[in-house]
Amino acid sequence: MKVLKENLSGICVLTLKGEFDSFVTNPFSAEIGKVHDDGVHKIVLNMRLVKFVNSTALGAMIKARKGCKAKGGDLVVSQPSPSVREAMESLGLDRLFAIYDDDEGAISALDRTAAVELDGESEAAVMIHVPEERRPLVARLRRLEKDTIECQAPGTHEKLVSGREVRLKFRLPLYRKEFFDLSARIEQAAAEEGGTLLTMRFTEVSDEDRAAIESFVSDMKDLRDAARGSA
Repeated sequence: MKVLKENLSGICVLTLKGEFDSFVTNPFSAEIGKVHDDGVHKIVLNMRLVKFVNSTALGAMIKARKGCKAKGGDLVVSQPSPSVREAMESLGLDRLFAIYDDDEGAISALDRTAAVELDGESEAAVMIHVPEERRPLVARLRRLEKDTIECQAPGTHEKLVSGREVRLKFRLPLYRKEFFDLSARIEQAAAEEGGTLLTMRFTEVSDEDRAAIESFVSDMKDLRDAARGSA
């Protein structure tokens, strides 16, 4: 079995490929240990390319999840292949592990506990997809308006520059369960303490998403105005 490891802003995505059986459980556990050594305790197992999994391997997954939980994190499964899903369901593990249809949903779920300030009102993570990159960058939502979004990306990124077209996926917790999925253009990328502040203007938005964003912005404004009036 081969393992591709990618660290996305404190969340590790491990893409497994091949047969996950008794012969590779020790290397798998060693890889999980290396992730913890890096200070990362939130893990996504992408299992779309796993052809076979046995009970010993599933036991190693259970142990890995316990290790993540003990350190304040979690381990979830993304895109399980039909054979993996069947094996997990036969043992009832679909009730133990959170299973997601894609990495974006898994990353968003793991990142949900991280505080992201939105004018002091909400919290959310933004997945930024750059066309030539395989995995999204996870940024923190800072401000949302009807036509623009502002978020902080960790570190510096040479591909996130003014004029760059990107794809965004994000949710607004406690407001709408579905993802917003839209295109945007970076208007400004400014270095600041802790990362890069990105200001992006929406370029392609469905009518449904635009109406929901405008409704959210309006509702937040009304709440702030009401709070100021009662102060």
